[in-house]
Amino acid sequence: MRDMPSQVLVADVGGTNARLALAGPDGALSAITRYPNEAYGSFYEVLHRFATDRVRGRVGAITIAVAGPVTSDRARLTNRDWTFEREALSRALPEQDRVPVRLVNDLAALGHSLPALGGDQVRLMRPATGAGPSNGQALVVGIGTGFNVCLAKSSPEGSMVIEAELGHSSLPASVVAAVEAAIGKAALGFPTTEDLFSGRGLVQFYRALSGGRESPAHEIVDAAADGDALARQTVEHVVRYLSLLTRQLVFQYLPLDGIYFAGSVARGLFGGNREEAFLESLPSDGPFEHLIAQVPLRVIADDAAALFGLTRLARPLAEAG
Repeated sequence: MRDMPSQVLVADVGGTNARLALAGPDGALSAITRYPNEAYGSFYEVLHRFATDRVRGRVGAITIAVAGPVTSDRARLTNRDWTFEREALSRALPEQDRVPVRLVNDLAALGHSLPALGGDQVRLMRPATGAGPSNGQALVVGIGTGFNVCLAKSSPEGSMVIEAELGHSSLPASVVAAVEAAIGKAALGFPTTEDLFSGRGLVQFYRALSGGRESPAHEIVDAAADGDALARQTVEHVVRYLSLLTRQLVFQYLPLDGIYFAGSVARGLFGGNREEAFLESLPSDGPFEHLIAQVPLRVIADDAAALFGLTRLARPLAEAG
């Protein structure tokens, strides 16, 4: 019987970038490499490049997080025409026999990472300000190229992560009303949650406020920090709408162990003093106000956090394979 390889390969594939790394038996990551998706025709090309440049020795398992719908055998990126076939990926590493592969949703990978994150990987925005028991539920809210959430549930019997595709759901009525009040008929351009809370949503809202001016999402965030009035107005609007959405997420998922915001756009939205504006807009006058106060709010600051969740999933896969 062959010895189990000491390393596993993990990959977090978003709409814009793919991050790959190797993980050892202790879970420590090495060879973390980011690839711009636009430079490659498929994830198979990215995997081959990483394997050629960074992998030495056998790989015991591969786990891949995909920003899009995932089944046990197949996945597809929502914001790029890339598909992932488990069987094909298991034979994709050069000079290596078949490798066990698991595909998961990218937010699910973040959900699995929560127990492994600490220190400066997570920043506390607001502790729980109300008294109440925990229910073992935490919600990850990813805002980047796209939008999605996942619910992580822990109990004495074990833990689980529940996947969703909330980005394609309709915006809550409270958010729709607020957007219509700001930009009128242009609000019709934001029919889904992801259409507003994402990089392209920020771009589109800026375009609506400016009467047609174009600017990339990261430049809007940077300009807002530098004092540009239109960029600052755009970001402040979206932050206020995010507080309205967050109220609904509390009632929908009851994440009394906390909400974790993740993704490049989320980190940009909460920069500067905008975090305070978000927290000030969060309370409401409803009968369940105490639930909102009970939920601690955090930001996942580590861009590679999903890789830690994938490592937790890969190790048992390697042992079984």
